Amino acid sequence: MQKLLLTLALFTPLLASAEQTAWWERETEMAPGGILRIDSKPWWDRAKNLKLGESMVLKDPGMMILKREKLERGDGEMLVWIIDDDGDMDPNHPEGDEDSDCYVVDYGPDGEVDRMVDYIDEDGDQVPDEMEHRYYVDGELRRAWFGMDLDGDGHMWHLIDYDYKGDFFLSDPYDDNMIYMNKYNPNANKWLPISECPFAFFDLNNDGASDRVARFSAAPISFSETDDPDYANSQKRYQGPYYKELENIGVMNIRYSFDIDNLASDEHPLHYEMGFNLIAAVPYQYEGMEHTQPLRRAPKTTICVPHSKVIEVAESYSADQTGFTWREFEDAAMKIGYHERPEYDRRWEGVFWTWHRRIMQNTGGPVQDWNVRREFMDAPANKREVYYSPVDRRIHLKGATEGWIQVGHLFGEEKLGEIRMFDTNADGYFDRWEYIDQETGAPIRVASVRDAENIDFGNDWDKLAKFYNEEALPESIRLNEELISELEKHLGNEAAEVETEFAPLLAREEISPDERRYLLDLVREYFYYLFRTKYYGQTKAELESLPGTDPRFDLQIMKDSTRSWDRAVLLGQIDAAYEVSDYSKVTELLRTNDESF
Repeated sequence: MQKLLLTLALFTPLLASAEQTAWWERETEMAPGGILRIDSKPWWDRAKNLKLGESMVLKDPGMMILKREKLERGDGEMLVWIIDDDGDMDPNHPEGDEDSDCYVVDYGPDGEVDRMVDYIDEDGDQVPDEMEHRYYVDGELRRAWFGMDLDGDGHMWHLIDYDYKGDFFLSDPYDDNMIYMNKYNPNANKWLPISECPFAFFDLNNDGASDRVARFSAAPISFSETDDPDYANSQKRYQGPYYKELENIGVMNIRYSFDIDNLASDEHPLHYEMGFNLIAAVPYQYEGMEHTQPLRRAPKTTICVPHSKVIEVAESYSADQTGFTWREFEDAAMKIGYHERPEYDRRWEGVFWTWHRRIMQNTGGPVQDWNVRREFMDAPANKREVYYSPVDRRIHLKGATEGWIQVGHLFGEEKLGEIRMFDTNADGYFDRWEYIDQETGAPIRVASVRDAENIDFGNDWDKLAKFYNEEALPESIRLNEELISELEKHLGNEAAEVETEFAPLLAREEISPDERRYLLDLVREYFYYLFRTKYYGQTKAELESLPGTDPRFDLQIMKDSTRSWDRAVLLGQIDAAYEVSDYSKVTELLRTNDESF
């Protein structure tokens, strides 16, 4: 309230009195139906004849500039009308600014407005606090992006030709910030939630880097999942004509992502590993969702869940189905990260669900399928819960009944196989892991472990992060490295080929401990597969090739037979320990029975 009173005191040139609308708002006032044209303005004839690079200045009823500019993308031109909302434009050196000025844009000037970019400095410190970007089709207002600068750096949308080109890496997803879209209702002259409403970023440890992000997909509750499964991300829908069903909007999907390994920083931005994908049809009705900004052009009230409420809503959203995603590693065959840093393949939106196998509406994209773990729960849930499994030493969605990791695309487009997870007794925990051969599609091995000593974390994310980073992850890496080293002794050249493939990935400086663990898991699995194949096969061959002579007359036959069978028994013990992920026992069995191999 104090901030708003200060605004009212400082910005009397900007605000309308109770009886009169501010001049800058009258200049851009829409006709009924949200129509905004500039070809009826008294200055239109002069403005449309401006040559590229030319401009004209108007001083009545306030400072304004009209400029003809070249499009940065493409060969066209545009007429830009700059309105000095806050009255600080220097009449001797007129220039627009990005704290409280408004930019009205007419592409290929024909008199129909195409875009409006408006900066709002609420507290008068010459740094914008809000920003809006209105989209017009044939001069008719259809929708707008809104930005809220919560970290105080004044950076919100990065625009090219006064337009957002879809590359939000250049904008500000890096701290506390929020953007959201609203649809314009021309019948009632008001805003409605639509599409991504909001995209909210959170810096919870105050280090300047976002470590949590949530996106709400707003769409009509009546939309068709069959005909229009990604409605909220369809420009045809959110920028199309208005229709009645838009008045009954729901939060149809929430994507909620975390930086669990706590590596998000200026050096490693957007470091999200874990995420939930939640779907239902929950009416868009939340406390504080109406945001009225006196310095905004009409309509002045937008609709969006407040930034302060987003996490609370995401945590308690009543989902019909839940998808859980863990980014294990990148996909070398696709680049979805910031184009100026292709080796760092992270998305500003967080982690995505997939459009394969278990389809969840309004998931969005781009989607990485390889080296991303998916887990699915087809049951209602009004809270997010996870647990740690000692079997695969991973964090899982409690209640998930199935899951998978497509393994491959580490070096190019190779496909290496798949790991599948199942809860076979419906107790909320995975108890079966299948390691699928890429060629046959059948399991190479199966781990079936019921009543494992799983650790529940509920939604205590701080406790989870501490345990995972300080205990589970270091232990997993250590056990992997010890077992890999021991297996390597018994494989020789067979191990060298695998090592050669993985060595460049493991040597990369930018991989995280979590990613390193994933690679070591795969090396360990390859080594163990080679070890198992080699010595089970060798033992079988030895036992079957013993001479048919009565062993009583050849003591060496008895010794060889006993030695081979002892190895068979040992292999069974090793396999039993490996199946339940008791890698320390496997390592110990190998070390103490070195002579058997």
